[in-house]
Amino acid sequence: MIYVILGMHKSGTTLVSQMLHHSGINMVDALEAGVSYDQGNKYERQSAKNLNEAILDCRGVESIDIAVPDALELTDEHRTQMQEIIRQCTDKYGTWGFKDPRTSLIYPLWASQLPEHKLIVVYRSPDELWQRYRSDHFRNRYRDPYKAWRLMNRWCEHNAAIVNYLHQTSMDFIVLDYRRLVSTAAEFDRLRDFVGQDLSDQRKIALYRHQPGQKPFMLKMIDDVIERRHGYRSETIIEQLDALKNGGQGGKATVGDWSQTVGAH
Repeated sequence: MIYVILGMHKSGTTLVSQMLHHSGINMVDALEAGVSYDQGNKYERQSAKNLNEAILDCRGVESIDIAVPDALELTDEHRTQMQEIIRQCTDKYGTWGFKDPRTSLIYPLWASQLPEHKLIVVYRSPDELWQRYRSDHFRNRYRDPYKAWRLMNRWCEHNAAIVNYLHQTSMDFIVLDYRRLVSTAAEFDRLRDFVGQDLSDQRKIALYRHQPGQKPFMLKMIDDVIERRHGYRSETIIEQLDALKNGGQGGKATVGDWSQTVGAH
């Protein structure tokens, strides 16, 4: 089985990948000793990450500046690279997976090439994420409004796209709330049952520092603007994700259906 983890940057994708990897599901080709999910950008399959960056042309771009592409296109070169990653990992590991937050923006491209697989979605509220992006030093706080604007737009784009994927896919999926995953046994058990095997518990509650509180007024204002422009806001998207948490088959589309919507040149 192949596991694809979807979720925005700093939303718990590394933790999920770490738990799977240490449970015998290969998620990374070469792992540095002592790596933990608190370090970020770890437990990633470098080949998949590099390909995603090439497709999105976003190498070196800050995460909150990577937007959903206007069109999903897979060149012959990128298709060949994707097929080779899938073939090599399947031959070498059998049961494997990958996580790279950029996959959330181009999952239909991967779905058009992957055989049967399972989706693990993890999300985190934007007010929690804001604590990871806001300026630490008071003298830099003047940059916060622009950074908050970019964060809220990217958060909504990433997670609205994921909701859309789940409604269309025929693959089995599960949706995890990062807060619950870190702090409760029930969410961890849901993931264990979905994978169908015992999992290595890599959670460290001491690392869960940015717990939810009252949503900052600035983020609320930005949410209002996004809703007027695009017809959705973060709370609504969270409700939709939560409604899908039990997973299953989200719609009638098949892997073959994705390929009809994916451009090529």
